[in-house]
Amino acid sequence: MPSRRPCLASGRALHGAVREGGLGLALVALVLVLGCARPKAAAPTALCVEVESSPLSFDPRFATDAVSSRVGELLFDALLRVDAAGRFKGNLAESVESPAPLTLVFHLRPGARFTDGRPLTARDVKYSYDSVRDPATLSPKRAGLEPLAEVLALDRRTVVMRLKRVYAPALEMALLGVVPYGTPARPKAGPRAVVGSGPLRLVRFVRDDRVELARNRFRPAPVGAPRRVIFRIVPDPTVRVLALAKGSCDFAENNIESALLPYLERRPALRLERAPGTSYAYLAFNFRDRRLADLRVRRAIAYALDRESIVRFLLHDTARLASGMLAPENWAWEPDVARYDYRPERARRLLDEAGYPADSAGMRRLELVFKTTPEGRWLGEVFQGMLKAVGVRLRVRVNEWATFYADIQRGNFDLAALQWVGVNDPHHYYMIFDSRMTPPRGLNRGAYGNPEMDRLVEAGEVALEPQKRRRIYAAVQKLAAADLPYVSLWWSDNVVVMKRRVEGFKPYPNGSLRSLAAVTLESRAELFHPAASSAAAKRSAGGDPAGGR
Repeated sequence: MPSRRPCLASGRALHGAVREGGLGLALVALVLVLGCARPKAAAPTALCVEVESSPLSFDPRFATDAVSSRVGELLFDALLRVDAAGRFKGNLAESVESPAPLTLVFHLRPGARFTDGRPLTARDVKYSYDSVRDPATLSPKRAGLEPLAEVLALDRRTVVMRLKRVYAPALEMALLGVVPYGTPARPKAGPRAVVGSGPLRLVRFVRDDRVELARNRFRPAPVGAPRRVIFRIVPDPTVRVLALAKGSCDFAENNIESALLPYLERRPALRLERAPGTSYAYLAFNFRDRRLADLRVRRAIAYALDRESIVRFLLHDTARLASGMLAPENWAWEPDVARYDYRPERARRLLDEAGYPADSAGMRRLELVFKTTPEGRWLGEVFQGMLKAVGVRLRVRVNEWATFYADIQRGNFDLAALQWVGVNDPHHYYMIFDSRMTPPRGLNRGAYGNPEMDRLVEAGEVALEPQKRRRIYAAVQKLAAADLPYVSLWWSDNVVVMKRRVEGFKPYPNGSLRSLAAVTLESRAELFHPAASSAAAKRSAGGDPAGGR
């Protein structure tokens, strides 16, 4: 009998309320619709996925890095999820209602189980939230739940969230992964297995080598789905390309150097899919450094960076120049903000005004440190050359991911280029720019502070009326562009490289890999596109991808 896959469609009221950030009317329901997966032939046992670093945590209460979050979406369920259109959909919750302005009621779908067979109940949901909210847990997600007054388990299938105050993005709090009641919270224990209820379960982790997931036997899978999903940890981008080209791995998303994409596109067994993405690349400043606290220095750096050339010639047009954190697809995007085109002469004048005159060789008494990972070394070297042209010395310091991330969290950096993924609601501005949101409470890693920004982002937290929220966040975006806590770099496209035998992968604008749980694999070793095969026959057997770099 063919397996059946749940797919959730929200009512129009929820769509509008969530899209605009409000709680909606008195009753907002999510309706579960079941659809049938079409039968497929028996598939190979495993799907190999390439990632660039080891996850830092397998516990959804502590996972904040991108790889941990991507893997965690396959291991854990949440009350709600965000779909490809940015709308909230039911996950553990089959419906949600707001009977009062400060109350949300979630009704759990029946039959949910953890991978060890235990039923998932409202008590587990309450425990997951309470453990994050406990100060002793030291969860980095505690600040995001600050508006919660309490979480109640009314019965086995009913969860109630009571809020301290009116809070516009309240449904965002329903995205926390759920763990079983009593699961110890050990933030310093490193990656360890935590039981979840997602479509896959963790069976093996070898640091800097692989993460191996197997099917949750209590969840139906599509006929023809791989029994295992293996995340291979491959820090070297050229090695990732060679593994795809040689067929030793099946799938990679957003981690292939753009210069090597044409090489992979010519491989007959592979296909590429590209789509505009919402992942936001930015250059962060550390405001603890008095030199960077000077707006003239920050603006000089922004004018010195030729972002357009980077996107065109180094990223090969796989990104769009960003004006701020929110992409044009977001309902709150504000286009009328300050822009920083490449203007090196303007950069030099600003540095002169800031008290850093150039010497006879054109250099200034201003040296900064750019921290990055091996993956980002190239960008640091590009920035180094561009800043040298205006007289600023930039030292590029490369560390492996865990060390780099720890330095960023501690504020141990001058400049760093990072990326926000999965931003749906402009509430994120509060987490990154409010002066009270420095780690571990929030994500203001550069210790930026501006009373006007605090006023605006805090007003956005309580504004329910859609047009009022839009006005507030338009002002936030204008102030962020003028005050430059970040230099906006680009919105990265989603670029997926996969074998042709991989079917059913659904890309998300935020880069989520959730749909890996629903893919199927052709039983034949490879599928060849006729045109690609004909072209391949006229070429030599592949060539060296490094030769085109």
